[in-house]
Amino acid sequence: MSRELRAVFDRLDTTACVVTTACEDEPAGCLVTYVTGASLDPARLLVLTSHENLTHELVERSGVVAVHPLARGQQDWIRHFGFQSGRDVDKFAGLGWTTGETGAPILQDALGYLEGRVLASLDCGDHTARLVEPVAGALRAADAVPLRAWDVYALGEDDPRSRSLFPRKSGRPAGS
Repeated sequence: MSRELRAVFDRLDTTACVVTTACEDEPAGCLVTYVTGASLDPARLLVLTSHENLTHELVERSGVVAVHPLARGQQDWIRHFGFQSGRDVDKFAGLGWTTGETGAPILQDALGYLEGRVLASLDCGDHTARLVEPVAGALRAADAVPLRAWDVYALGEDDPRSRSLFPRKSGRPAGS
């Protein structure tokens, strides 16, 4: 993809979210910015996960996700969930979380969450799109300002208008 096209793609992203799941008592979570509402009635959410992530693998097996929008002030979660792999570290150590209705981890300090079951999946290249039916959710901090993808890009990037969110290592994003 050209640098210019990647820059436009980056601007289409919206709120930074942590997506969590669990399978056979193994929790996983990763940072995503490809999340959008897909239908109002019935309520549906579209969530994309990278094929490189442990979270992606466990969503495949469990069929459940919880989506946690991040608020400004939670920039440390970007590095925690986005730039290290759950294959190498326990991302949930030291974090407050509970098990949701579907078995997915619900992060206590997120501004809110939507938890649901995957109804359908579509391979989209290096990501898989999941159509999710929400079964539970809560907005815990209605006055919190969401952490937008633009805020994410500004962390450590020389020129966030022309570089991608995920730094490349050997041509591949870091696995989460």
